[in-house]
Amino acid sequence: MRGRTPRWRWIVAGGGALLAIAALGAALAWSAIFDSVLASQLALSPTSRSYQNWVAPSVPLYFEVYLFNWTNAEKFPLEKPNLVQLGPYRFREHRRHVNITWHPHNGSVSYRNFKSWVFDPTSNGTLQDNITTLNVIAASAVYRSRFWGFFQQKGLSMGLAMFGQHISVSKLARELLFEGYEDSLLELAKSLPPSTTGGAPPIDRFGWFYERNNSLDSDGFMEVTTGQVRGTLPGQIVRWNHDSRLPFYDGECSRLSGSVGEFLPRDLDEDSQLTMFIPELCRTVAMDYMESGEYADLMYHKYGISLTSFDNSSLSSDNACFCNGACAWGGVMNVSACRFGSPSFITLPHFLHGDPQLLDMVTGMQPDPEKHSFYFAVEPRLGIPLDVAARFQLNIYLEPNPNVALYEDVPRMLFPVFWVQQRVLIDHTATQELVMVRSILDWGATACAGAALAFAAIAAIATCFPKTKHKTDLTAEKLKEDELKLNPM
Repeated sequence: MRGRTPRWRWIVAGGGALLAIAALGAALAWSAIFDSVLASQLALSPTSRSYQNWVAPSVPLYFEVYLFNWTNAEKFPLEKPNLVQLGPYRFREHRRHVNITWHPHNGSVSYRNFKSWVFDPTSNGTLQDNITTLNVIAASAVYRSRFWGFFQQKGLSMGLAMFGQHISVSKLARELLFEGYEDSLLELAKSLPPSTTGGAPPIDRFGWFYERNNSLDSDGFMEVTTGQVRGTLPGQIVRWNHDSRLPFYDGECSRLSGSVGEFLPRDLDEDSQLTMFIPELCRTVAMDYMESGEYADLMYHKYGISLTSFDNSSLSSDNACFCNGACAWGGVMNVSACRFGSPSFITLPHFLHGDPQLLDMVTGMQPDPEKHSFYFAVEPRLGIPLDVAARFQLNIYLEPNPNVALYEDVPRMLFPVFWVQQRVLIDHTATQELVMVRSILDWGATACAGAALAFAAIAAIATCFPKTKHKTDLTAEKLKEDELKLNPM
């Protein structure tokens, strides 16, 4: 009888073939499998891995403020303002998402950001530094009066003189930032109708970040996608301050869109554009590809605010609806509408990428792309930010008013007051984890293909290995040999 293949070999061959097919399928579909697993890990839910880091970020956050000291205020407007940068005044920032409410019907979650800041002794300066800057309270009053009648403007002019208002003020750094300072015009404003004050709530002190420390109002009410709905990303803005559109602008500029900065799109390339909703700017900003590089063994694409991001519609008519009537210079954004009508205009620090005329209005500006760019450096395949530098400068718009003595001869200009920076670098532990995840993505398909070949080889060997003879065959051959010995030929 002929030899038979043992049952265990059939089992090994069949199992090897099935495993080879499964491994080959995994190799061919590895990218889709990886994306599905990654999406499930990044999606916001009370049980997801990303949720804890989202609720209370563990990455150290620092908020830095650079103040401009006006050294020749007494000679204005005969001389250009000469500004000397002081700082950074560095604050350790702590933030936490609170008042979290899930909305399963549309795959979103709403919350508020609780933020607190503590002065860091590594700052370049102290909160006791005396700083001379523009009198912003008076500047705002004059700006709001630009459409008033002659007698109203003359009344404001006499009021500014009566209250001893000057074009500049000298205050301590702590007063200009979080502590605030008292001013007689603030007391007067409390008795004026909202139409006069632009709807600004009455306050007893003025500081750029007054009443924002230990507050829930820094970013307002936020509602973002959770990423649990198929085809959506987490962290994309849905509503801000209970509104699905921006009430400050018309047309396409009122559209609310983009990431709030914590979750970014994946599979980015050089043609991609990052859209970010920035509450401080009250708008969505489009960031263009800048360059590529490597950080801690990870490749990145850098996207940043460019010449077109704050365009005054001279390069693209799409930006015209952001102007709100004042778009004289490129590289400037008018945010007065979301600042209760105050003459607030945003640029990049030191007028980087701004109209050259802006640099001619003052002395002391030294724009440097390395120091003053606003960018996100992102691992493109995973969409994870590795290095973030959020920077912008606040400027006050000035223009002459013949009916207000204090502003009768001022030039039409943007006056730089301060600029801020929030820099975030991914830490070593997270970097190592990302390197491992990226390795799994890059080599997972190859590993599965190798496993498929190995299982196929096992199946082939089990099938083709020389067959063993059955016991009855061996017995028959033994009897035949014995018969030949007894009956030799």
